[in-house]
Amino acid sequence: MNKVYFAMGLHFHQPVGNFEEILERAYQNCYKPFLDVFSKYPDLKMAFHISGNLLDYFEEKYPEFLDKVKALVDKGQVEIIGGGFYEPIFQAIPKIDRIGQIEMLTRFSENRFGVRPIGLWVPERVWSPEIIPELNMCGMKYAILDDAHLIKAGVGEDDVYGYFLTGEEDAKIAIFPSDKALRYTMPFRPPRETMDYFKSIMAKKQDPLFTYGDDAEKFGEWPYTHAWVYKKGWLNSFFKDLTRNIRWIETIKFSDCLSLFKPLKDVRIPEASYEEMMEWANGSWMNYLERYPESNQMHKRMWHTSQRIKDLVCSDKVAMKRGRLAEAKRELFKAQTNCSYWHGVFGGIYLYHLRKAVYEHLINADKISDEVEHAQEDGWSDIKEMDFYNSGRQTVIMQDKDFFICVDPADGGAIRELDYKPESWNLVNTLARREESYHKKILDRINKTHSLDFEIHEVIKIMDKGIKNGIYYDKNIRACLIEHFIDKDLSKNDFANCNYTDKGDFQEGTYRAGVEDRKAVLTRSGRVNDRPVHITKEISIIAGQGIEIDYTLKNQGDSGMNTCLGIEFNITMPNGETDRYSEKGNAFILKDSKDELCVELRFSEGPKKIWHFPVKTVSQSERAYDLSYQCSCIFPVWDIKLASGEETSLNMKISIQK
Repeated sequence: MNKVYFAMGLHFHQPVGNFEEILERAYQNCYKPFLDVFSKYPDLKMAFHISGNLLDYFEEKYPEFLDKVKALVDKGQVEIIGGGFYEPIFQAIPKIDRIGQIEMLTRFSENRFGVRPIGLWVPERVWSPEIIPELNMCGMKYAILDDAHLIKAGVGEDDVYGYFLTGEEDAKIAIFPSDKALRYTMPFRPPRETMDYFKSIMAKKQDPLFTYGDDAEKFGEWPYTHAWVYKKGWLNSFFKDLTRNIRWIETIKFSDCLSLFKPLKDVRIPEASYEEMMEWANGSWMNYLERYPESNQMHKRMWHTSQRIKDLVCSDKVAMKRGRLAEAKRELFKAQTNCSYWHGVFGGIYLYHLRKAVYEHLINADKISDEVEHAQEDGWSDIKEMDFYNSGRQTVIMQDKDFFICVDPADGGAIRELDYKPESWNLVNTLARREESYHKKILDRINKTHSLDFEIHEVIKIMDKGIKNGIYYDKNIRACLIEHFIDKDLSKNDFANCNYTDKGDFQEGTYRAGVEDRKAVLTRSGRVNDRPVHITKEISIIAGQGIEIDYTLKNQGDSGMNTCLGIEFNITMPNGETDRYSEKGNAFILKDSKDELCVELRFSEGPKKIWHFPVKTVSQSERAYDLSYQCSCIFPVWDIKLASGEETSLNMKISIQK
């Protein structure tokens, strides 16, 4: 008798750093009710992948949820799918961390559920053939991708009802293609449409195997789904239909498919992801690192931290500290959660609190590494030039027990990262305003010029009223120590809205960099109003006090110069947006919104004026178009009058106080 085999897999995930109230909402609206309903249908089988952040949350807040999953595993009703514990993009992390992340989730599954997973959830279905050897090494026999991956590999659209093998002779893995038709109908269309779809394929295929792998959040946490799935009974009706038709629909675990069916064929699957991701990322997830320099900063900081831990594990300094380095590695793995590094229909990199979590865990890992590496050293400090960005160009990295500083000579000699270790806080956790494809939709909506086929999900999105004031794009990254030469009559609003022309070429120019007397020394000869000007800036860490910057500006032209120099600082306080600014003498002070910390910028010579304003980006989430705070821009401005050959100096200090 011809029948349908149906393998279902659900992916439960929330990013590290997400607000606890969101996790609680997802638990009450989605995770708990789903398990409650599914438990009533013992004849159905399914696979669960639960990412590490949720496992940590459930273990602490709702261990009974995991107990219930364990009971379903023991009954043979649920299969546990493995993967990277904290949901990294495998292609984007070092090989040693791919293995470490997978083994961490495998150990957890063995200890908590009593089973060793042989299947892998691929985060965001970002696939690359290069990861297959590590998957094999970790005992992974299969992975779930989209049917689009197979179609891209040359498989016909009507030939995806089964599983495939991919890889080289000595390293292969089975691939189950998640069915697009199912992903777009479950749970959004009546259950009968899924049954009709099964029948239509069964009429053409003998014993077709349908595979489905998708986000559990679709079943109650996505906007408007909770009422449909539970209150109106979609899930209950769907499970009833599957049970009612058990004579010709058999739900099956993925692992059982490997023994019951033979692979349809061997294929070579190129680098790919789901269709929307391929569009957003222009073909490769790794393009996000180029599109968003802030993502690249987090990524290279993560890579730097991973290498440091690896070096310490292999060094003779580890001695009795292996347990501490295991803690450092867990902090590193948390920082590898993919959600903070990209942007699509969800907030991603635009969400400050997710980026904050990345830096918080990287800095935590660094502090443990400091403890291991410098255990017997008081007052240690380190400064070196290195290819931090893996770009073939040198960057200056400075640190001591309190600070980690990344200075990028190729991007205006700016401070791209300034970590204050005691609070695990990066002061330069910023994001520039840049154009996104959906901004045109927003402007069309504001101007009421959209066409009749304007998508319905665009209409129902809430839009922040402040967006109507305009969408602006930055000229450069939002970092610290960016020099601008501006017109004397430039207004604050025009500067804030990037409606101006810089009179110099220093803001994005490349500086020469070196290390002298424990200082980062950056020099550049450029032009201001077509006049040759030379700038030197020296950056140093003053132990126990803060950061000191010494500027020297020299007029190398044949005639005098009369201009305005502004130095741009972009700073984000630990709790995000603050409106607590003050000036005191030659100092400018930012206070945290909770009044716990303050940053003081102190200048040797008082500026003519200090502009300050919040930098807010326009981004989309699944529920709204948001105007999101990213940083506070502080812009002190000095009048500069120099005769030919004359130079002037300026000293400034950055200190952090409780």
